[in-house]
Amino acid sequence: MMDSYLDLITSQHRGREKFMRTVEALLSCSDDIFALAVYLDDEYDLDYATGVQEDVLGEFVGAQRTLPYQPDKGLSPVLDNEAYRNLLRAQIAKNMWKGGIYDIKELWSALFGKGIIIQDNQDMTIDVLAIGIDDQITKEMVRQGLIIPKPQGVRVNYYFSEQAVFGYDLETETIKGYDHANWMNSMPDVSFAYDIDDPKTGMNGYDDSSWM
Repeated sequence: MMDSYLDLITSQHRGREKFMRTVEALLSCSDDIFALAVYLDDEYDLDYATGVQEDVLGEFVGAQRTLPYQPDKGLSPVLDNEAYRNLLRAQIAKNMWKGGIYDIKELWSALFGKGIIIQDNQDMTIDVLAIGIDDQITKEMVRQGLIIPKPQGVRVNYYFSEQAVFGYDLETETIKGYDHANWMNSMPDVSFAYDIDDPKTGMNGYDDSSWM
């Protein structure tokens, strides 16, 4: 920042050594302050913050690193930096949530860049199918209601799928149908196949495939 100000000094004063030293001395303080501000901004950026910086962000948004329950399968209730970052993002999204059920889809995409399917059962419950979550601790946080926001008084049934689910005449990140030009080869994670039952390839029909 100092150099940009020094460049503004006109030629008739630039050769004055005492004047230039005085200006540099005055600017050095503000230059250090500016460098500190940039450093703090980077340190507390949610995409890069770790350790104490993450904990401070958690105090601001209302999410603690230690989970309020004991996770299954011997997992530690103290989140590592990556899992805690997911929780912080989710808490920020909750704080900004407008309250609509289908707004959750936009929040989920912004948080994880992955698909989610929501069905309103019209009985004060909703079914949420989260697609593509592969780590156990995040699944635990979803089940405990720490990740996905929900309307007050509404019960959420959570389901998980590691792959896109089957649907007729649809072609989205979360639902795949017959119309894809080469869908069995280009989407190897999709386990449903019409009129094919081959355990070696993982392709099954209506009776056994995971989409059921």
